[in-house]
Amino acid sequence: MGKAYKNFWSLNIDEAVVAGILRDETPKNIEVFMPHNAQMKGIDLVLMNIENKTTITIQVKGSKAYEPKPSELEEYEDGSSGWFRCHQNVIQKATADYFIFLIYVIEKSLETGRRYIKPHAITIPTKKLKELCKKYKKIGKKENYNFDFWVNPTKKEAFDFRDKKQGGLYHLDEYLDKKGFEKLKFKLTNL
Repeated sequence: MGKAYKNFWSLNIDEAVVAGILRDETPKNIEVFMPHNAQMKGIDLVLMNIENKTTITIQVKGSKAYEPKPSELEEYEDGSSGWFRCHQNVIQKATADYFIFLIYVIEKSLETGRRYIKPHAITIPTKKLKELCKKYKKIGKKENYNFDFWVNPTKKEAFDFRDKKQGGLYHLDEYLDKKGFEKLKFKLTNL
């Protein structure tokens, strides 16, 4: 009896971008691995400290770049947003230690005035994400959570501006870019 083979090696671009960022933001003794089997559903990347053998599992969520509305730029001054829709079970039953939300922000060079897209990451412990969802999120149609994360790279701010409209703005500055990666490094080196 023959066995059918399919392509297990295709890579999600957001996972590849995050793996590259993590490679640059972590010390040489921390390696980034990508699971290649179905038993690790909900886990996209594994960080491992090669010296002390500690690991952290990560689920990556990516968003496309959104052109900010003039009213949004007037209110938030700089940056743009990323939109994510996750079924409540993806968050509530998550097995990964961390979620990384990858947001492609449209930025403007002060020297040339040219616009470009730069990836920014919100690296948040799953436990904290569950707490924020319970406190601030309303479950939408089809039992989904919706996140509209605004990133202001000039002020190094991140917040969910969808929830501002619903009266529950919460900031994620402590999980944005280097601050979030520092928490990962600390956890991997101090366990």
